[in-house]
Amino acid sequence: MQGTEAVNEKYEFCSKKWVAHAKAYLKDAAVGEDLSDISVTFNEVFSDAPAHLDPDDEGRIGWYLRVEGGKVEVERGILDSADLTITVDYATVLPLARMVFEDNPKAAAEAQETMTAAAIAGKMKREGNDAAMASLSFMGGLHDALARRTA
Repeated sequence: MQGTEAVNEKYEFCSKKWVAHAKAYLKDAAVGEDLSDISVTFNEVFSDAPAHLDPDDEGRIGWYLRVEGGKVEVERGILDSADLTITVDYATVLPLARMVFEDNPKAAAEAQETMTAAAIAGKMKREGNDAAMASLSFMGGLHDALARRTA
């Protein structure tokens, strides 16, 4: 995201500003991609979210990506259905959201172990089709771009 925003400004995980940064990143990354034949929705949902982030009645917040008709839509919210939904406990995922994986295989391995343990403990679940995201190569750098800006 450009303009008056400070280059190293940090945003609270899944806050409105954090999602706005994700939106700007993904829209930039998708420039030049042929998305005309792609129809996919992806949703990350975070349970037991802090009250000041305005969770729903179930204590959840989230963000989603919808690619449809060549357009990229990124917003804060929870979809009724998506091709792939990942739901994870906010406190569990927060340290991982801050980890940069580029050139850091140890962090990537630690994140994988944490997510596996979270799934076993019932704090994370994946619903839908993991393959649905395969056509979205422009998402490749999203995690690290957000991690560098997550407070």
